[in-house]
Amino acid sequence: MARSGINKAQVQCARDALLARGLVPSIEAVRTELGHTGSKTTINRYLRELADAEPQPPRVSLSEELQAFIQSVAARLAREAQDSVAADRARLEHQQAAYQQQRAVDSARFEQLQIAHTAQGDEYRVLSQREVELNSQLQRIEGERQRLEEACRQQVKLLEERLGQIRSLEMKHQQAREAMSHYREQHQIQRQEELQRHAEQMGQAQIEMRGLREQLTVRQEELTQLYRDLERTNSAHGHLQQQLRQLERQVALTQQQRVSQDAALAKSRQDGETMASDLAAQHEKAKYYLLAHRQDQRLIRAQAKQINRLQAFMHLAQIDHPGP
Repeated sequence: MARSGINKAQVQCARDALLARGLVPSIEAVRTELGHTGSKTTINRYLRELADAEPQPPRVSLSEELQAFIQSVAARLAREAQDSVAADRARLEHQQAAYQQQRAVDSARFEQLQIAHTAQGDEYRVLSQREVELNSQLQRIEGERQRLEEACRQQVKLLEERLGQIRSLEMKHQQAREAMSHYREQHQIQRQEELQRHAEQMGQAQIEMRGLREQLTVRQEELTQLYRDLERTNSAHGHLQQQLRQLERQVALTQQQRVSQDAALAKSRQDGETMASDLAAQHEKAKYYLLAHRQDQRLIRAQAKQINRLQAFMHLAQIDHPGP
């Protein structure tokens, strides 16, 4: 019995394929063509039916010479068919060898592409880590800049308060001068020596006040220079941020552009270090300014105490020598 799925049409297709390749459609050949399926009895029955269905040429009697000629022609055709099959087989083997070689080349190229892709991924991760480090450094620099700006604002506020104190001292000094002038007019004969000593003390106080004004002018110039340095620092910071944005755009480019990105990163790092040194210098200037300001405050307090002593002395002198 034939297996399930084997029919006459399949046997006919297998036989035609064998005939097309120049092979004899035997039972074994047909069964092999069908994938080693189907019983030989069924295949033989279908082959007989197909052979019976084909038109048969009329039988004629041939002489032995004609039969020998036909056999030689058939043998020649068989040899030519075998030669053609051998050539086709050699060509097929050559194509298969070329295909295997091309496949090996493609596999090697695929492995190289995978290695290159992995290397590019590693480079991208390294660049991303560098970008994170630069962003962190910029944040630290920005915090330091804001802290310096706050310190500068505090210094400006202290300077304004100091100017107010100096104006108040000048007003008190002017009042003291007026009082002393009036006192000289009232007691020029009795208190000439004391007034002269007082005038010398007031002259010394004026000299000290001028010195304080000059110091204040110097501090204001230093503060102006500090503001200019901060503006340059802000400009450098904006330039560095612009370079970082350019670096972010260049990260998505090809491997050839990563060389320029590394150079840009190195320059950005150098700029960041330069900015850090500038900020450290500004910090030292601000520290020096604070120390000088504290010294000026001590001088102002001492001057105020001296003026208070002079006022108390004048008040006592008025009590001791009242006017007419």
